[in-house]
Amino acid sequence: MKKTLICGALLATLASAHAFASVGSDVEALMPAAQKIADPYQRGLAEGWLDMAERQDSHILVSSVYNDAAARALNNGRHFIDGSVPFQPIYSQKNWPPVETREKWVKALQEIERTNERAAKSPCRDEDAGRLSALTDEAWKEQDETHGTHWVHGWESIERAQQLAQKVDKELDRCAPQPVPVAPVAVAVVAPAVLAKPVTLAADALFDFDSAVLKPEGHREVELLAKQVRDAGIKLDVLTVKGYTDRFGSVAHNRRLSQQRAQAVVDALKAEGVSADRFAIEGLGAANAVVQCPGKKATPSVVACLKPNRRVEISAK
Repeated sequence: MKKTLICGALLATLASAHAFASVGSDVEALMPAAQKIADPYQRGLAEGWLDMAERQDSHILVSSVYNDAAARALNNGRHFIDGSVPFQPIYSQKNWPPVETREKWVKALQEIERTNERAAKSPCRDEDAGRLSALTDEAWKEQDETHGTHWVHGWESIERAQQLAQKVDKELDRCAPQPVPVAPVAVAVVAPAVLAKPVTLAADALFDFDSAVLKPEGHREVELLAKQVRDAGIKLDVLTVKGYTDRFGSVAHNRRLSQQRAQAVVDALKAEGVSADRFAIEGLGAANAVVQCPGKKATPSVVACLKPNRRVEISAK
């Protein structure tokens, strides 16, 4: 029995060493492509996930459903480099540490989340903001991993993200971009019988890549539509807002993103004074595609072709 246990431990050690070498070599091969990404925020996302892949692979857990965290992180690095694979979350939900014993941890996570929200709304978010987004997911993974157990860890990942969040906050404080003239965004003309037919807004004009936060031009587009609805002076019984994505990404991720984007449009319409007896919000992901574009990889030409599928549809009764 003793000999069997020793052999089993040796095999586990060899398997872990092989996995680490594999992830490490994959990261080394992918990092140059990540560093060439033009958009600084997306570059930070790619680099952050690749760094995480090596870090997670260096401490594989025994009998844990999170043993694939390194592989998922590596996959997400590829996702932000070329879109060849779908994004895979590395945690199931945000489980906050118990405030009665980990108040410092809770406050740090709140600070990190506030910085991420601030960066999402800023035109000056850079490589550090992208890295922070990845580090935040790692911090939540550590909390999710130990939720409901006596095994508590994760301060190292929280502290790492907190220090970067403080740096990002300072960078955003210094950000004072010159006003850039914005060309008017074409909005579907609403006839006197407002919303008698669904109005379609392009998601690319409303949101940044993989974001459900309305851009400034997205806010203006919703404001114009809201004004037309208000000026029509009609009573809306049900206002339905449906979000759609293209086919790249997992089904779960696309449905969640499309739901969040539909909710963001509804929130903006309400803020602009649009009222209805009921708001119906649907996230339909890649369903009901408007166009079909050949190509299995998210190359620039295929992504551009699929633009009509990334949309938010608004209708009323």
